[in-house]
Amino acid sequence: MASAAAAATSRAAGGERRAVAVWLRAEDLQCSICLSLLRSPATLLCGHSFCLGCIRRWAEAKADGRGSGCPNCQRGFPSKRLPERNVLLEALLEQFHRAASHDGAGPARGAARPQFSVPGSQQPASPERQAQDVVKLSEVSKETELALETLARWTKESIRVKDYVSLSKSSVIENFSFLKKYINDQEETVLKVIDEGYKSAQQKIDAINEQLRARIERLLDLQNNSKELLQTTSSDQEVYVSSPVAMNEVTVDIQKISSILHAVEELKNVLEKSVLETCLGQLLQEPSPGTSKIDETEMDVALDKGISSSNSAWNQDSLQETGSCSSAVASTRNNGVPIVSRQFSQWASNVTFDHKRIHRMLKLSEDKKRVTVSLTSCDYGDSTKRFRTSQVMGSPGFSEGCHYWEASTKDCIAWAIGVADGKIGRDDQLGRTELSWCIEWSNKRLSAWHNNQEIQIEEEKPLQVGVFLDIPRNTLSFYSLTVTETFLHQFKINVVNPVYPAFWIYGGREGGFLTINYI
Repeated sequence: MASAAAAATSRAAGGERRAVAVWLRAEDLQCSICLSLLRSPATLLCGHSFCLGCIRRWAEAKADGRGSGCPNCQRGFPSKRLPERNVLLEALLEQFHRAASHDGAGPARGAARPQFSVPGSQQPASPERQAQDVVKLSEVSKETELALETLARWTKESIRVKDYVSLSKSSVIENFSFLKKYINDQEETVLKVIDEGYKSAQQKIDAINEQLRARIERLLDLQNNSKELLQTTSSDQEVYVSSPVAMNEVTVDIQKISSILHAVEELKNVLEKSVLETCLGQLLQEPSPGTSKIDETEMDVALDKGISSSNSAWNQDSLQETGSCSSAVASTRNNGVPIVSRQFSQWASNVTFDHKRIHRMLKLSEDKKRVTVSLTSCDYGDSTKRFRTSQVMGSPGFSEGCHYWEASTKDCIAWAIGVADGKIGRDDQLGRTELSWCIEWSNKRLSAWHNNQEIQIEEEKPLQVGVFLDIPRNTLSFYSLTVTETFLHQFKINVVNPVYPAFWIYGGREGGFLTINYI
């Protein structure tokens, strides 16, 4: 709301009158009893002004026979001689209201409000006044109530946040305690298996040594008695020495221990490249504007159930004693944890699905790492490059160097995985054009496709597929990571324009999905 000023007049040279702007604030015309703008102002002998009704009620309430005191300075005035209206001040207030009404309605409640100014004046409000949060005097009571309610709500929020954080920390400690115990148990189990393997191998070695010593003793005995024996038998006569020595059994036990060591190494790689590591990296980044708001529903559910207790079921289900570390690694594979190919991990690329080049019947996850078959169309906005078939391109594109990524296919009935030139058409199908290369699982068989030419691959359905793009050597290779790393197919590819990871999901039921692994 703009403010007003009283116009005082003065006699200038030549007898003319000119208007002089006198700047006033609402507080200058405020009654200190009701805290509103003066109504029918009255002035005491001390000079302080109040609403006529307010000062009269004040005098009546304070009357004790000795008179009343000014509410501001306590200077007494006769209670029987109440002040009269101040006509000059009343006229000034009338001009103030008129000028204020010319400025129009004020800003919305809660917004920053400028101080009053004279309409038509060239003097702007100072930055300090513009930055002040002011309210109408008539709304002070309401604003006070609102501020108190807000303070109470945020005090409650502070307590809830503190409880939530405390529960979260307890849950993290409990879960990591489980992980530590699980790792320690696995370490103890693996060492026990190795010790038992060593004990078994040593027993076999001792048995072999015993057999060898017996054989040597028998051979020496035969050698010492060879002259006598040759007198009665021919030199071609066969004689019994000992039972065959099964030395290959020790080698089998050593291979078992070697397999265990390999399994432990794989488990370490899985933990090093875990999803948790990637999520923590994202959480530790600077949050974007607007992402710091507390999810009240999620926090309430967590507080009601207790995070630690809600995770205890998971701990009990997950806490299973295993006979060896290799079985533990097999369990993580069955749970969909990606197997990182150690020979390609140094070229691992963070590939995601591109929402601008995805078919509308494929639903994209929040982290852009999963696409799910949907029966309803998804609103991804308009794009001239959006596929009209059930395909999706990945991001980023590659034009030089080596790159490796993996995709989980175990939850998809039929699929194709490969790369495509960025110029591939929205109606083109992966592997059916000169600009795309892929391997495909459909009709219960595995094939490689390029330029509409099919090459059948004699392998079982891979549950996870590794893709290695070696641009300097002009090769594109595919591997199955179902149980062990198995080579599937290799294309010769000449990269002229950037190529992108590409995927095709077809013949799938609703809810089937394809996932790009975190590696």
